[in-house]
Amino acid sequence: MWVIVYMDICFTLISIFSFFLIYINRISAGILLSQAVLLVFPVVFCLFFDVATPDRPRVAHLFLPAGAILGYLNYRREPSFLQIVLILLSIGCFIFFSGSSFTLDSAIPLSEDIRDHGGWIATCVATLMICISIYTMQLEIQIESSMEHNLRLALTKQQFELFYQPQVNSSEKLIGAEALLRWHHPVLGYIPTKEFIPAAATFGLMPEIGEWVLAQACKVLQDWSKKEETKDLTLSINISADHFMQSNFEHTVIGLVQRYDFNPSRLILEITENIALNNCASMIEKMHFLSKHGIQLSLDDFGTGYSSLSYLQKMPIKQIKIDRSFVQAALDDKRSNKLVTGVIKIGLDLNLRVLVEGIETAEQFSAFKSNGCTEFQGYLWGCPMSLNDFIKQLPIKTDKE
Repeated sequence: MWVIVYMDICFTLISIFSFFLIYINRISAGILLSQAVLLVFPVVFCLFFDVATPDRPRVAHLFLPAGAILGYLNYRREPSFLQIVLILLSIGCFIFFSGSSFTLDSAIPLSEDIRDHGGWIATCVATLMICISIYTMQLEIQIESSMEHNLRLALTKQQFELFYQPQVNSSEKLIGAEALLRWHHPVLGYIPTKEFIPAAATFGLMPEIGEWVLAQACKVLQDWSKKEETKDLTLSINISADHFMQSNFEHTVIGLVQRYDFNPSRLILEITENIALNNCASMIEKMHFLSKHGIQLSLDDFGTGYSSLSYLQKMPIKQIKIDRSFVQAALDDKRSNKLVTGVIKIGLDLNLRVLVEGIETAEQFSAFKSNGCTEFQGYLWGCPMSLNDFIKQLPIKTDKE
């Protein structure tokens, strides 16, 4: 049965490639490929080789539940329509082959010896795969539960802190900073933002965390307003969609500004495209309410979405931020350079301040400055740092100075 040998070789090679994708952090792609293998190969075996008899039922279909469980785990990580289709197909095929002896007329039944030995092996392997999948699911649930508990604990135990990255104008004069959230776990140290922010969003904690960030930013602006060297600085904070959509969000912001008594124009709220895309009357009304009270709004990562232009006309945006992904690309690629130049021109034509983030070299600064950018942020002037370190380096010294 050379055809079975060839199929086993293909199965092994594809499985190895799936593990490689997972190893290089292409987890979803690797799991999707594994699901496809665990769907296609058992179905092919059931139709062409694993012919059920009264004495020996088919066993190849026992691999299908493992593929469905694997798909569910991946769906929890990254929901997709394709994932749902593969899960339903795996379950449907398992039910069909469990209750039916259907095979194709061209099927080549396996010999009795192969079925005797292969049946036990397939049953054991399939059972082991299902057990591993269930254990993995249980472990993931425990990890998620632990993450949620630790995030809530971080709020109550003051484990969060804000780091500040300088923002400068075209003369390299310090004009403000962006406040960036950091989580310092007492045992694990600093937890990467890309790990805990998505988790916080999944658990619905972003409004609570956002309230804390907003309050801390207002306290800092109150302190800055009392000192000559910082009274004119602005402070930008990121606002998540869940936080912004809270019914009392705008009143909370104004209440904090009044409580800490500082110039509201010093506070810049960076909204994401997710908020802007939700182009409903209530969202626009909130923005105008905030703008009317002096709060500045900035559109973060401008140019990365397909519909950014439509809402610039309706919303009281004062600033647009060009995503760091454009910075080096604009220097290396002519098409990217034209795109960035066009984005900058749109902002300037609408009388918006244009800030580019991710500037790391003098060459990048010079290029974007010549294209009309008015504000800059990046490692060229400093990495995100604690408040004390930020204050210590005032004013930022430049080569010209």
